[in-house]
Amino acid sequence: MQIQTIHLPNDNIATAVLPDRAASPQELLDRLRIEPPRGVVILNGGTAQLAPPLETRLRLILADGMARVVAEEHLTVVTGGTDAGIFHLFGQGLARWGRTAPCIGVAVDALTIRPGHPQGEALLEPHHSHFVLVEGRQWGDETKTMYALAAALAHDCPSLAVFAGGGEIALDEMQANIAQGRTMLLLAGSGRNTDAVLAAAAGRPAADARLAGIARYPGIVPVPIEAGPAELRSVLGRLLFSQASENP
Repeated sequence: MQIQTIHLPNDNIATAVLPDRAASPQELLDRLRIEPPRGVVILNGGTAQLAPPLETRLRLILADGMARVVAEEHLTVVTGGTDAGIFHLFGQGLARWGRTAPCIGVAVDALTIRPGHPQGEALLEPHHSHFVLVEGRQWGDETKTMYALAAALAHDCPSLAVFAGGGEIALDEMQANIAQGRTMLLLAGSGRNTDAVLAAAAGRPAADARLAGIARYPGIVPVPIEAGPAELRSVLGRLLFSQASENP
């Protein structure tokens, strides 16, 4: 297992672990020196370029909604770690509101661009504190490790997942949340499979059997992106801290 110190373009210094296949999630957290969290939020979804009106709405709700509440409540965050799509927008919120707890990006080592490793496909998001860079050849190879880490982090604290947009990998991530019994907050109007799951949950026929199965999960909570950042903060806080009160 390798540990690297990464000097990011905004003068942030992050710690990265390149795990061995046999490494347990707790071993990774120990090597990264991640303390037991107060609460965990996982951000998943699309990294493709967004149309300007959608990008504006998502920036508002992720930067002034999610990033603000995780800063104010000292919540640990797990993301896909790249400086693209929704992770880029969330990172802009971290730049504004600060980072008061670990923000861990999980990505495929060979596909990331960082100092000393220029041949990948995507830059690392520069406001994260930690990265787990796994072996693999394609995006999605990181999902198993991401959710093993999420399960270890959330063992003794509340957690939820936030989804915006996304394609087939987002469906894999939704299934991982279902397997772990986690509430999923889906941003309605964010596009692609997040909206497709919400449409199926509302009764619209779904051609994809896997998507239809996800839509039947009772732990899906929709929040329209038009509702704005204050509503997202309210719903996210209520969902997390109701779990905390049920499990003192």
